[in-house]
Order: sequence, then structure tokens, then C-alpha cells
Amino acid sequence: MNNVARRYVYTVIATLVVTTASAQDYSEATLKSADLLAGEQTWQQYCAFCHTLREGQADITGPNLHQVFKRKVGKKPGFSYSEALGNSSAEWTPELFARYVQNPAAVFPGNAMPSVDVPADKVLPLVAYILRTSGSVDWDQPAQASAATGGLDAELRVSKPEFWAQYMEHTTKFTIPRDNGETYSFVAYFNEDGTITGNNRGLQGIWRMRDKRNFCYSLERVGVHPYEWMHCMQPKADENFEFGKVIKSFVPVKGHADFQIEVSFLEGRPHPLEGDAHPDYWTFLFANTSRYEIKVNGETVIVDAQFNKDNTISSPQGVTGKWRTEGPAGQEDRMCYYMEGIEGVDGRLSECFALVLMFNPRVGARWPARFEQGNSYWAEIIAGR
Repeated sequence: MNNVARRYVYTVIATLVVTTASAQDYSEATLKSADLLAGEQTWQQYCAFCHTLREGQADITGPNLHQVFKRKVGKKPGFSYSEALGNSSAEWTPELFARYVQNPAAVFPGNAMPSVDVPADKVLPLVAYILRTSGSVDWDQPAQASAATGGLDAELRVSKPEFWAQYMEHTTKFTIPRDNGETYSFVAYFNEDGTITGNNRGLQGIWRMRDKRNFCYSLERVGVHPYEWMHCMQPKADENFEFGKVIKSFVPVKGHADFQIEVSFLEGRPHPLEGDAHPDYWTFLFANTSRYEIKVNGETVIVDAQFNKDNTISSPQGVTGKWRTEGPAGQEDRMCYYMEGIEGVDGRLSECFALVLMFNPRVGARWPARFEQGNSYWAEIIAGR
């Protein structure tokens, strides 16, 4: 095939893709009724390695998409766009976005986004999911997307008792590979109300039956990349089940077969969420040092933070800051703080979290998290000051 013929074929294909997207109904009513679980799954498979969605999350390879449908194409402050997007005067609409994710080169020739081949039948739920999750609309979330709501969810206990017991009465352990060749593990508790909680600070999730054959769940704020992901499976008990043994693995993001998450189970729920705080939280905090290994422009910056009784933060590296507690009077249940003067950081790094130092806190314990500004870090408790 010569170059002229090849260009003709590519043009025909691009035209067919754009025409197909245009023919889809992207009215508000249709988007409101779209399957958000399918949309979230598509997001995790095709988009989550390059983009984030929620307010305050960092740009990755691509820009953060918070309120993307409330801004013009290529106009997110602070992100360096290709000329094709940066010079555009178009505004993002569901129709334009749908055409773009199916064939970026056809919609904005010369732009830097590669083709990710999102299947045509998955585009509508993807757009609906991004609309809601990015804060571009204020529609009420459908009940079935937030918790167990009866129906197939409620029938699961009776129809699949062994599966129910495995997930609802015991502890699920996930082990995730890290970039440095090590692994990171955390546990999660699948609850009867359709929620998922765990020992990772801030971890949250939901589960539900998508249909009679698919039990699906999603997790957010995992602590290491990918920070949120979704998985669907048949609701049947695993063969040769054994506590403490890896019984399955899965790939949370399509196209990354080398990134497999291993699943095992602990008997019962030996790590209840109640009482996670150190029995003498403040004495423990004021007597020891929190060592932060912060990612800044691809490098690791060490900060030995010392939380002081006068609500200040100091460190041998010259970093300073302040901390406070929040919540109803006499019932403060959140701690917020900021640090400034960190090498390579212009401004402050800050976060808020439940008033629990960590899960079963102890000297030498280590955990991952992220600041509101997007910088990830590992923290470790160092004895003394």
C-alpha cells in the first residue's frame, strides 16, 4: 500500500470513529443514567496512569481533569500543553471529549496524547464517570453506585454463602509491587453496607453486584500508585482456599501486565479499626521523630519532622510548620498540618488525616501517603529526637 492509499485508509477510519461518537446520545438524561461502575472501570484501564480527577491531585503525564468540562481545551493553569491543544479555543463538551478519547489525532492533529483505543461502547459511561467524579456537574449520584442497596447485593449472602464469608467475615490482604522492586501490603475490610475500609490511613472503597455474574469493587487512596483502582470477578469461593496464602492476582490497569496485585486472606478480622490510635498518642508523638521521604521533582528529600506541644513543627533540616486539630468542640477527630522550607518545594506541603498516628503505631513503623499538593512520601517513626 503506497503512502497516498495509506493516508486515505487512516482518514476513513478516523472519520468513522468521529461519526460514531457524534451519533451517540450525550444528553444530560442519558449521561445521568449511564453505568458509573463501567465508567470507573474504563477510567482505571485506560486513563488513570496518565491523569488524575479530583481537586488538588497532581498532574501526571497528562493534566489533572478536575472540572475539565468547565474549562476550555488546553487551558489548565500550570500544565504545558502541545501547541495543538494550547492554541485551541474550543470548550470541552461530552461530545467533543468522546471523539477525542477515541481518536486524539483526528480531533486535534499534532497533539501529544497517544491513542488509547477506548472501545466505542465504553465511551459513554467513561464520559459520565468523568463528569461526576471531576466535579464538572452536581448531579446526585445514583444509589447503586455508592453502597449495597438490596436486590442482588442483599441476595449474595444467601446465594453465595462461602464467597460472602470469605470477603465479609475475614480480612482481605493486597500486596502491590513498587517501582524499586519491593512490595507494599495493606488490608481491607469488605462491609455488609457496601463500603470498604482498611488499615491504610484514608483508604476507602465500595462494592456491589454489577449483575448476577459480576462482583465489583473499587478502592481509593491506596497509598501507592495506582492510588485508586477497580476490579470485577465472579462471586464464587476460591478453590484450595488457605489463610495467609496468595490465592489470586489481577492486573488493575489494562496494558500493564507486569503490574499484578496479589490477594490473600487473614482469618477473621484481627485488626479492628476501633482503637487504632496509640494509647498515649500525644506523648508518643511529642517524644519521637516522624521521618519523611518526600518525592520532589523525581528526587527524594528527607525531613525529620518534630511535632511540638506549642503546635509548631521543627526539623534539623530547617523545615518549619504548624499543626492543629479539627472537629466538634471536645471531639476533634482530625489533624491538619503544613510544612514549608522543604528543599525544591515552592510553598507549603500540607495534609489532614484522621487523628490516628498510624495503624498499630510503633517506633520503626513505616507507611506511604500523599500531600494535598500531590507529592507522595514514605513516613517512618524514628525513636527520640
